[in-house]
Amino acid sequence: MTVTEDARHEGPAVRALTWKDAVQSVLGLLVAGVLIAVVLPTVLETSWAEIGAQLSQVRVLPALAMALLLVGGLFSYTWVLTGSLPGLTHVQGLKANAVSSLVANLLPFGAAVGFATHFLMYRSWGFRVRAISSALLVTGLWNLLARVALPVLGCLVLVAGPVDAPTIVVRGAFLAGAVGTAVLLVAGLMVFSDTVAGRVVTVVERVSGWLGRGTRLRRVEHLVTDQRRRVESVVRAGGWEMTLGMTGQFVMLFGLYWFAARSVGLDLPVAELLAAYAFRQLLTAVAVTPGGLGITEVGTAGLLVLLGGSPGAASATALLYAIYAHLLVVPFGLAALLAWWLGPGRAARGADAPRGGARARG
Repeated sequence: MTVTEDARHEGPAVRALTWKDAVQSVLGLLVAGVLIAVVLPTVLETSWAEIGAQLSQVRVLPALAMALLLVGGLFSYTWVLTGSLPGLTHVQGLKANAVSSLVANLLPFGAAVGFATHFLMYRSWGFRVRAISSALLVTGLWNLLARVALPVLGCLVLVAGPVDAPTIVVRGAFLAGAVGTAVLLVAGLMVFSDTVAGRVVTVVERVSGWLGRGTRLRRVEHLVTDQRRRVESVVRAGGWEMTLGMTGQFVMLFGLYWFAARSVGLDLPVAELLAAYAFRQLLTAVAVTPGGLGITEVGTAGLLVLLGGSPGAASATALLYAIYAHLLVVPFGLAALLAWWLGPGRAARGADAPRGGARARG
């Protein structure tokens, strides 16, 4: 590919953050604070005195174990990144993952900024634009499918597992599980079949025409038809590696969730905790607050209470997990950002980055 051809496939431009971003971040954090400080104890009919009493049960060794599981989860995800971008090292992947997690936990709708940050870091390490855009498409797809697959697993536990859940919860889980399974099947077929991809685009075209969204759809059509084979190539080469990395991250972070529950005295069985954790991952897609903070805590604690947990212990579990998932990743991400910024590959970012497949050390 020539330089001109490579330029035609430029990835997302990394826009400078503005005062509007700062205002959105502050407002998002304020909303999250209100949800946690006021809505959580009110909806669950508990008090901060009770929640504090549960949190005071946490001991040093479990706290350290949860920190190690958090780092393990971040490192497991590097297999997703290395599988999508051949030549990327796990250390580079860890830096990119930590920085994107930092952005997601500070900005509402931070996924787009995190996406652009990945692009900038990959370019600084010398990867081609075309390879980077394919990698970002695939990792985005894998994250989307994981957010669907985990709730499907949680729904399966609620419907068919040893869980004594209210009828309304079971019925809702059955419906959500059926829809999620259908989404997974269609998405998988679209990756490996031009016919299925074309038919999905046709259906979406008709629906968008009814809604007057045809112009916007042309971007989706281009993505599906012109880039599907690039995605398929990456998936065939690194699909298993990415799947194992995503699974490893899930195991590590669920282990953290289990430790959090046991540390504050929530003695629900593993099946119930698994269903609640899967539901939490689905709620993280609600981007009104940074990383879904506040929304995930209220929703998850509420489900834990429906499944038989005490309000104080359920709230403490949700909050303790949030401390690790939202707060401890911030200094880790800042350290990774500083390491990248001061690293030798950073000066080669943007158009000055090497055009070859090799990458600079990061």
